Amino acid sequence: MSIPRVDLHCHSTASDGTRPPVEVVRKAVEVGLAGLSLTDHDTTRGLDEAEDEARRLGVRFLAGAEISATAPEVSVHLLAFGFDRSDHELQRFLTAFDGDRRSRARRMVTRLQDLDVPVDYGDVEDQAGGAAPTRAHVARALVAGGHVTGEREAFSRYLSRGRPAFVSKRDVAPVEVFRVVHAAGGVVVLAHPGREHDSDSIRRWASEGLDGVEVFHPANSASTRSRLNALAVELGLLRSGGSDWHGPGTRRSGLGSEPVPVRWLEMIESRCTGAASGRGTRRRSPNEESE
Repeated sequence: MSIPRVDLHCHSTASDGTRPPVEVVRKAVEVGLAGLSLTDHDTTRGLDEAEDEARRLGVRFLAGAEISATAPEVSVHLLAFGFDRSDHELQRFLTAFDGDRRSRARRMVTRLQDLDVPVDYGDVEDQAGGAAPTRAHVARALVAGGHVTGEREAFSRYLSRGRPAFVSKRDVAPVEVFRVVHAAGGVVVLAHPGREHDSDSIRRWASEGLDGVEVFHPANSASTRSRLNALAVELGLLRSGGSDWHGPGTRRSGLGSEPVPVRWLEMIESRCTGAASGRGTRRRSPNEESE
């Protein structure tokens, strides 16, 4: 008998995933997950419809978002869970990311055009489908235009840090993300820490308010998972994990591919005052939407 598992890191068309939020939830049920968190980049846009579908299908759902931060010369991705999505400061904070992503995509397009790559911002918008554009959308526009053979080549030739069309995000310190998410009743977990972040960085962020680490992720090696487990015990951090799934045919493993136990979701929920009080699932009123 298989042990019930969850996936606490996946994406939809609300950011750079290729499947709508409701389809992500349906896929979770299809692969036998007991629960999931939708963690789109710098937005809560898809959470209401995903949660409604999860409730209809009887699968557990935790509000989430993957929020961008920066440290010197490195991006820091932070998974926020269990927050009150109607929190005004949180929504203002995320709205600023939306504007920055659109400006950043325009600057990447300009750099590509300077390199004689004939891609237009409209091509990127077509790939984004109304979501704030990410580098993945720029990469898909390059693929669709026949300028590269795949997204991997788009990143390696043009879009990765140090490549000619790379544009940095706006500077947001991790501690600022901790402050905003905690004020909204949520917790913050460091995403895929095995890729770029050492134990000293994690200890420093834990002292500043980081609540947990993503132990299970396709980019974390076995030795990294062991190190993160030990560090979580040492620092009293929550543990999390997920596939970082962006949809069929994308670079990540399948939804539910990581052995994340249900109890990790439950431990995260127990620390989230936004979710525990019911505020994490409250709809925003029409007046709140317009502010």
